[in-house]
Amino acid sequence: IFARTARMLMAYLFFFTAFSSWEGRTPWPSRLSLLPCHIFLELTSKSYWYKRLQHSAMSSSFAGATCLVVGATDPKSIGYTCAAGLLKAGAGRVCILGRDADKVKTAKDQLGAVSTGGTVDGIVGDMKKPETMASLLEQAVMQLGGTLDVLIISVGNGKSEYLGLDPESAEGYRMSYDVAVLSPQFLVDAAAPFLTKSTQKGGGSVVLVGTMAPNVPWPDTAPYNYARAAQNCMVETLAFRHRLDNIRVNAVLPSCIHTGALDLMAAKKGTSVEEYAALRADAQPTGRNGTPEEVADAALFLAGSGASYMTGELMKVDGGLHLSSWFNRPKITKTFVGGTD
Repeated sequence: IFARTARMLMAYLFFFTAFSSWEGRTPWPSRLSLLPCHIFLELTSKSYWYKRLQHSAMSSSFAGATCLVVGATDPKSIGYTCAAGLLKAGAGRVCILGRDADKVKTAKDQLGAVSTGGTVDGIVGDMKKPETMASLLEQAVMQLGGTLDVLIISVGNGKSEYLGLDPESAEGYRMSYDVAVLSPQFLVDAAAPFLTKSTQKGGGSVVLVGTMAPNVPWPDTAPYNYARAAQNCMVETLAFRHRLDNIRVNAVLPSCIHTGALDLMAAKKGTSVEEYAALRADAQPTGRNGTPEEVADAALFLAGSGASYMTGELMKVDGGLHLSSWFNRPKITKTFVGGTD
């Protein structure tokens, strides 16, 4: 009420001063006298305070936090965007995990450039090897100074495995399950003794970046779909298991997001990135693909103090895809399956 009243008074003063002079030519001293009014209007505007509060809330959620982000080496990826968001929000230490040593080093240097004071470390590991997760978590915690507040797992969202899996081969199903279920499970198991000691509001937090794929029965991606459906069940199971341990476990479920994986899919299918992105966007109820930033914002919300009473949540970040289905779009079906419009 105060802000609205103030804006009305300032607007009245502006127009009174402007039209009180001949032909609307207000003398310069009078115009300059309005400058504080304009500043006051800006400071009382809803958008100004919303942005300030949003930044303040995000910063307070992660100030000094120690975080491990799995799958954060590609600057176009959701994981990398999450890591950058944590650093911008004041995280004290962030460790990234990836399977390519060169990419880990490059991403570490790039993320260090966007940090507001926190440090960035990196370790090399492969989510296709569940038996190594406990030792990798131990390495990460050592890099983080012996504590862990936030664990974000963002892997298996595309790239060569997603595109090259044979739905008629048992090996593809095993590999998908290792990446989406067993490795995250073992990471959380190893992380629990550290997460439970977190002093962050809401306690230690685990966020998995999942997918809406289990809701889209696309036969060619069956290994991926099945594993991701199991991952959703795992999130809820872990959330219940750790409900009294000062640990929250949640997930975000994006639909088609324009990451580097989408560019790779376009190349595999022999089409341009623009054409393929447009085709996928046409299948979304909102008429566009999502961005890594939009998914990362949701993931960081779940990881932060604003979601301190949320656990076991499978948060859709899908542009309304759950209201429909890719199979409601004949063009998609014709392009990838065959048939008529």
